[in-house]
Amino acid sequence: MRLRNGIRKKKERGKKRGIALIAVLGLISTLSILSIALIGLTLAELKSAERYENRLVAFHQADGAIDQTLVNLRMNKSFGGIPSTDYTIGRTAGIYFTIVTQSLTNPNIYTILSTGNVGAAVSAYGFQQRQISAIVDMTPSAGNGSGIFSNGAIQISGNVVIDAYDSREGPYNPLTATAEGNVGTNSTSPGFVVQLTGNVRVEGNLTIGPGGNLATATQISGNATITGTKTAADALTPMTPVSIPSSLTDSGSLSVNGQNTVTLGSGTYYFSSIDISGGGKLNVTGEATIYVSGDVNISGNGIGTASNLPPNLIINVEGAHNVSVSGDGDFYGKIYAPESSISVSGNGDLYGALIGDTFSDSGNGNIHYDKALGSGSSSQATDNELKAWTEISF
Repeated sequence: MRLRNGIRKKKERGKKRGIALIAVLGLISTLSILSIALIGLTLAELKSAERYENRLVAFHQADGAIDQTLVNLRMNKSFGGIPSTDYTIGRTAGIYFTIVTQSLTNPNIYTILSTGNVGAAVSAYGFQQRQISAIVDMTPSAGNGSGIFSNGAIQISGNVVIDAYDSREGPYNPLTATAEGNVGTNSTSPGFVVQLTGNVRVEGNLTIGPGGNLATATQISGNATITGTKTAADALTPMTPVSIPSSLTDSGSLSVNGQNTVTLGSGTYYFSSIDISGGGKLNVTGEATIYVSGDVNISGNGIGTASNLPPNLIINVEGAHNVSVSGDGDFYGKIYAPESSISVSGNGDLYGALIGDTFSDSGNGNIHYDKALGSGSSSQATDNELKAWTEISF
């Protein structure tokens, strides 16, 4: 009896061990299946993350290529696009390229099709491609990248040096100033439409209107010199008349005299005239655009521009009026008065650009064209307006 009980117990223990073994094997199988599934899911997520990262890289390459293309277009309007260019960022490599198409109806409008790839071929592992289409208006800017530009006569005498700098790179420094202080006119009239006398020194180019005769349209006498070229332009530079936005309210005449100071913050303003005289001063503390429908007289202590950055002050004059900048105070800004006469005198330096119907300077202050007011080289400056920007879906 005892023997039978012992055998039975052994069998029962064996059965239990078998059941436990089967359970363990089942658990291991289940865990293995789950592990394989998790590994597959992880690999899928890694591939998805890699594809997303590659899409971002391709997109940014395409976007950056548009900026590169714009730089080239500013220098050469016949630029056809960036050829296929390899790049490597860490472990990611690919190509980018652009194609430029000029509008058949408006030669100043260009379409840029930019492509960025991760991987050089569609069959390559991780290949991603993004495309961006941009439409840009490359219409030449008024002044065409010149420190001084007019529709008509230009007369400069005295001890004036005209050169250039870029306020985005820091304050003006005579040691780093560039020979891009260009002077230009749309006029081709004989009888010396451009007269430079005295000790005038133009560190830049002189341009007259298309078809003009430099021998009869320009007179350079005394110690006056031009370091750059003297040419007739291929086409007229657009001088769009100023139109005061209807949304602005006429604030009347801005008159500052005595020892008074008037402060303007960032914004757009409209005055019927500007008269700063005596010890008066206009202090501009931000980015300001001022529209004027009458005469402009800046003398006395003049205008203080925020951070002495010319792009922070733009004065637009509507119609035919007189614009005068005199006194010993420096001026930082751009005056755009395409139908008005601009006259400069005194000893203060001017930083920025002066654009008018006619221009005269009889003072001793220098003129420093700020390239931050325009784009590209002196003969290719444009107001680039991005008309459209579209990412093309795949």
